[in-house]
Amino acid sequence: MLQEHRHQKIEAFLKKQKAVKATELASLLNVSIDTIRRDLEALEKKGSVKRVHGGAVLKQSNNNVLNKLFNEREVENLEKKQEVAAVAVELIEEGQAIALNGGTTTIELAKVLVERFQRLTIITNDIRILSILGANKNFNVILSGGFFNPEEYTLYGTQCEKVLSDFNIDIAFITVNGLSFEHGLTDFRVHEVGVIQTILSRTKYKVVVADSSKFETSSYINVCPLTDIDLIVTDRSIPSNIVENYSNNGIRILSPN
Repeated sequence: MLQEHRHQKIEAFLKKQKAVKATELASLLNVSIDTIRRDLEALEKKGSVKRVHGGAVLKQSNNNVLNKLFNEREVENLEKKQEVAAVAVELIEEGQAIALNGGTTTIELAKVLVERFQRLTIITNDIRILSILGANKNFNVILSGGFFNPEEYTLYGTQCEKVLSDFNIDIAFITVNGLSFEHGLTDFRVHEVGVIQTILSRTKYKVVVADSSKFETSSYINVCPLTDIDLIVTDRSIPSNIVENYSNNGIRILSPN
């Protein structure tokens, strides 16, 4: 396939899907990852796409960093989210009851759980996480129920929170849109806030999983203060001054060596 034809295909795909992984494009166009990377570099120079870790998103002039479509967030900082998942999984013991709220980082954690464990009870409100966990037939997977959010592939509402409140959870892994020392955990996903708060209220050990790009950013809905969280797991790119500042104020951060 000629380069110009590939570029047209990529642009058409992004106009429809808004975001794409490089591996998906390589499979779709039957070319190598290196070829796709060169194509995306050329299209970025043209101004029609924006490259992100693991793929690309459609270039938009009014793109709000904190309020992106699920598919865009899924691609962005993918390698960092995988680092976070690799660290977070070490906190889990066989046989525990775990909660994962909806989000792109918890999706990466779910993939690791399927490979690493045999006996877990996992509670979630995320349809994509449910689909991933279904690959391990030994898991007890509980879907919360509630109203469906088609933009985030999650369930929410009073029924969802009622189901979540019936469980005693050993460890919860929470993903949010932003976290800062001043504002704590924040999110733009209106329906997800009550879900997170309910999970936290039923959990012994509370862990936030967040790649380093989310630190010292804030969205418009407050979830809870950082002091309500036992641990934050992030990637190796976290600036040392942030780790030091948080640590000096009693907020624990764990990242790869």
